[in-house]
Amino acid sequence: MEVIYVGKARYSILLAGVGGQGLLTLGAVIGNAVMDAGLDVTIAETHGLSQRGGSLAVHVRIGEEPSPLIPPGGADMIIGLEALETARYITYASKNTIIAMNRFLWPPPLAEAPDLDTIIRGVSSRAKLYTIDANSIAIRETGTVITANMVMLGFAIAVSHGFNNVITMDNAMKALETVFKGKALELNKKALESGYREGLSIVEKG
Repeated sequence: MEVIYVGKARYSILLAGVGGQGLLTLGAVIGNAVMDAGLDVTIAETHGLSQRGGSLAVHVRIGEEPSPLIPPGGADMIIGLEALETARYITYASKNTIIAMNRFLWPPPLAEAPDLDTIIRGVSSRAKLYTIDANSIAIRETGTVITANMVMLGFAIAVSHGFNNVITMDNAMKALETVFKGKALELNKKALESGYREGLSIVEKG
């Protein structure tokens, strides 16, 4: 895939989920992939409750951009590792936003939460939604749910045509090599490829 990127054009990606799902690692891999493609990138964490189960969002902005934070309605893509958190950050989406969401619900301990189908209907009414059971794919392909974040990355690359021709799978694979080593690298590459294949199958079906 040819990388097409001109001047001050930019692409903004919001990563949403909860602490313990590997959002910061996901942001680091995307950042390294973007740099491998020869582009500028800024990464900022907000609502940084990084403890397990706490709400977490990571803003990734590609290209020359004065602010590291995405404004409301300004996300080109949202990658949601958890459904309720994806819905929580829907204000960052516009009708042109692509959302890649994990079909996984982690209900808050002290409040009632809508069911997964209700969340999917609500999110899909606001943006172009693609969903995947990343947790199940990660366990099936790598034996651990920890790699679900890389399943989501591969899936997001596929459904967004490489973040709208910003990065390639080759960039992403090289980025994994800067973040992981040994067995972890092997498992995360497998997870990335699995998510990408799943995304391609959805795109091909139209």
